[in-house]
Amino acid sequence: MHTITDNDLFHRLAFDNPWWEFKETTRVAFKNPPKRVFFPAFFSRVMGTGLRNVLVLAGPLRAGKTVMLRQMVAQLVERGVKPTNVLYCSLTTPSYTAADLSTLFEMFCRRYRHGADAELYVFFDEVQYARDWEKQLLALAKMRPNAKIVGAVSSSAPSITSGGKTMDGKIETFVLPPLTFLEFLRFRGSEEKLFGVPGEDIKKGGMTLQQGALPALNQEFQRYVNFGGFLEGILSGKDGVPAPAFVRDGVADRVLHKDLASLAGVNDSQELNRLFSLLAFNTARELSMDELAKATNIAKNTLRKYLDYLEQAFLIRRINRVDRDGQRFQRQVFFKAYLTSPCLYAALFAPVPPSDQFFQRLAETALVSQWLGSRSIDDLYYASWRNGTVDLLSLHPETGKPDHVYDLDWQNAYVRTDKRPDQMVNFVKENNPTATAYVLTGSSARTATMKGVNMTLAPIALYTYWIERDPTLRAFHKSVA
Repeated sequence: MHTITDNDLFHRLAFDNPWWEFKETTRVAFKNPPKRVFFPAFFSRVMGTGLRNVLVLAGPLRAGKTVMLRQMVAQLVERGVKPTNVLYCSLTTPSYTAADLSTLFEMFCRRYRHGADAELYVFFDEVQYARDWEKQLLALAKMRPNAKIVGAVSSSAPSITSGGKTMDGKIETFVLPPLTFLEFLRFRGSEEKLFGVPGEDIKKGGMTLQQGALPALNQEFQRYVNFGGFLEGILSGKDGVPAPAFVRDGVADRVLHKDLASLAGVNDSQELNRLFSLLAFNTARELSMDELAKATNIAKNTLRKYLDYLEQAFLIRRINRVDRDGQRFQRQVFFKAYLTSPCLYAALFAPVPPSDQFFQRLAETALVSQWLGSRSIDDLYYASWRNGTVDLLSLHPETGKPDHVYDLDWQNAYVRTDKRPDQMVNFVKENNPTATAYVLTGSSARTATMKGVNMTLAPIALYTYWIERDPTLRAFHKSVA
């Protein structure tokens, strides 16, 4: 019997890195799939990595991490980096399982005679399959201080927030979430039709929706909620319409991957799946550990482990609760768990029409998912007390006071009926009268004042698109780039 040699492994590495064959006379022509809006910030973070530090690209399966790594390689080569100074290696390749990261890395360095001070770019995809991968990456970074070392993970993320740092600050996380609504519109070619060519109004912090375009925007939002979280589903659709078959047959199976769960020490994948389905069915609802333990018959310690895994695999995001005074609880007994993409609900159950009462909770889920690539997600809460709730709010990171407060009204009840957002208004008045208050509606748009509190009624589809541009929300590009 023959054994696998280093030479055999190098042949596989060369297969994954075809740019190593480029000559000075080679005409470089990479394929150019669409780039996520996060790519410029990611490129900036990679170029700033080094000096014994490591960057981790984290996000769920199918979010586009591999594509982003390959786009990074293409940009480096196109900018003049020597192709043999760039290594890409996917740890899902079975032949690599017997080799540790240093073996593969040193094999690459020996072949191209890279000295200790060489400026290298190293990308390990799905690196969570390597044992003690964080320590291995840090060891490589220490050994090669001028190397830019990036690991991509779909679970066991060291941080669930972009900019989070671990291992004494030497590992920084960059989160790539499912598609934002803005990206969904761009990839479908709808943004320009709905908003025109972005111009001076965008630069000045404003926005103009084309006359009569709100119904079309709402239709796009409904498609996004049910089918639009993953680029593959959009690109595989017909005439730009997201492919329901991808969501139905692909997302549920591929995203909740039992191999990743086993790496995190989850041995009962059926029990985990049952919990995930229950959380998906209750997305945007207030939950408690007691309720979940009773409904699933899972011990609380095991339940916490499962919830941590689902969050570190970017399948759910928990939002904590504050009281009627806007104060955090020392023990978070209650919380909301949101799917990281609302289309996961359709994958597990079925698409939800906008007339269904459940659609408002999926719309709220879509709204929360826009924050997933931002540090400001850590400031997001909801409030509940006896006979009172506030759907969502953000606490200012310095003052701790509510600065944005949201009440959802998909059915336009505040316009059609005598119902009023009393609980939200009282919360704002008592805790921070200067907070920005929104009522996010199905189709109504106007300003209003109630009990001296100014508020803006805005269609949730419009606001979900706008949230990434709002300069008062500490948006992703300002907080991470």
